[in-house]
Amino acid sequence: MTLNQLEQYRDLSKEVQMLEQRIADLENSPKAFVSDSVIASAQCIPYQPHTVTIQGYGNQQQDKINALRVKYIQRRQQLYKQMVEIESFVDGLKDSRLRQIIEYRYVKGMPWNAVAKNVYGYPSGDAARKAVTRFFEKF
Repeated sequence: MTLNQLEQYRDLSKEVQMLEQRIADLENSPKAFVSDSVIASAQCIPYQPHTVTIQGYGNQQQDKINALRVKYIQRRQQLYKQMVEIESFVDGLKDSRLRQIIEYRYVKGMPWNAVAKNVYGYPSGDAARKAVTRFFEKF
């Protein structure tokens, strides 16, 4: 796990939300109503031709919507997999303080000063930032 991958967690979370919104939009999108006319005649004499209008919902647009939906769901699954890898890494850290710092900063997205206030009790983010930097230099 690299620091860059860890920094991606919040972006992955936002992208998952975006994909879920796209999926919901696709499911709520209006169906394509199509109409056409054909020439028909009566089944009995005098067999005079007349126009009959045929209406219904088209399948072409629905096929495209279903293909997009499948694509979005697959992408969402990939993002979830990456997020689980990051969470497993964080859960596997033995140092509780470092786990807290990483959770507050990279998962919850708090600024460094707020992280330091929650972990150390004073609002200087330098200590928290340095702890993470040192860990990844050793790692």
